[in-house]
Amino acid sequence: MATNTTVLIIVAALGALVLAGMLAGVMYKTRTSQRHVKGDTIRDQAEKNALRIRHQEALADEYAVKAHAAQVEVDIKTARACRLHRQAAVHRSEATISRAQLNEQSSRADKLKAAAHTSEMPRLPG
Repeated sequence: MATNTTVLIIVAALGALVLAGMLAGVMYKTRTSQRHVKGDTIRDQAEKNALRIRHQEALADEYAVKAHAAQVEVDIKTARACRLHRQAAVHRSEATISRAQLNEQSSRADKLKAAAHTSEMPRLPG
């Protein structure tokens, strides 16, 4: 019976090894399948993130264009303001010169009027 027992132990051991091998194969295939599904899930999430990022980049570009347009408007208005300041300075200078000339004319007219007034007055004997 020792031979029968030995054969039975060997057959049981081989059966256990075959069963363990089959179990390992099933686990490997299951794990590979799960990895494939997880990879697809990660890829789908990455595509969604890429779409969201492209949207953010488009918004950033849009705001950059708006900011540039606003800066151009500011530059145009600044140049116009400088031009208006220069024109105001020119007009102010011309007005100052004209005012001085007017004051000079008025002073000369007052002097002539005063001279004419004194020559019209009769002289008192004295």
